[in-house]
Amino acid sequence: MGERPVATTLASELAPDELACLLDEAQKANRGGRFLEIGTAAGGTLCQLINCLPADRRPPIVVVDPMAYFRNQLEAVRTNLTRHGINPDTVDFRVGTSAAAFPRAAAAGEQYDFILVDGAHKSVPVTQDLRWTRLLRPGGVVCFHDYCDAFKGVKWNVDRLVRRHPTYRLEKVVSHLAVVRKLSESPTPEGGTLDLIWAGLLSPLLQWERSYRKRRAGSKGC
Repeated sequence: MGERPVATTLASELAPDELACLLDEAQKANRGGRFLEIGTAAGGTLCQLINCLPADRRPPIVVVDPMAYFRNQLEAVRTNLTRHGINPDTVDFRVGTSAAAFPRAAAAGEQYDFILVDGAHKSVPVTQDLRWTRLLRPGGVVCFHDYCDAFKGVKWNVDRLVRRHPTYRLEKVVSHLAVVRKLSESPTPEGGTLDLIWAGLLSPLLQWERSYRKRRAGSKGC
């Protein structure tokens, strides 16, 4: 395997309208509970998210990421935070997959008011990310980046969540950012065994479809 690449940008990977929507939702969701970001890249969105919240009412921030996206990722994120006037030691970095981190958070009884899901975009990892919504307090918001046909692993999971759990409502979609509100506790667990089975069965099909679309796009450009 080749050497991992380096970060190409320290800025947020969200489009301006997506970022504006995200920060507005975060400010409205700031009710004293934890905030969670799953997948942080170089921390560009994280910096904007933290700095949009009043310093005297800033909630505990948890970041879950394997920190293997590019070389020295965690170091780059911490440097980015420092450049934005944020002490990186105030962020609870949990290095690893969300699948590995979730059981410990659930066992500890953690609760969240705001979640941003922007990690791996394939159907199984996104389904695993969905389990964190079990820890979202009613009234809280979960935002999914790359909610679009190009990333059907994301779109399929969000649509399935809202369809199977009436306790969630898709409130808006801004460009490729989906905003979902939790209305009440769900009687059935989000991201459950059946969801994982379906995601596993669907994953090869979605991967094939994406590869096919890329080949078609490439052939048209020849």
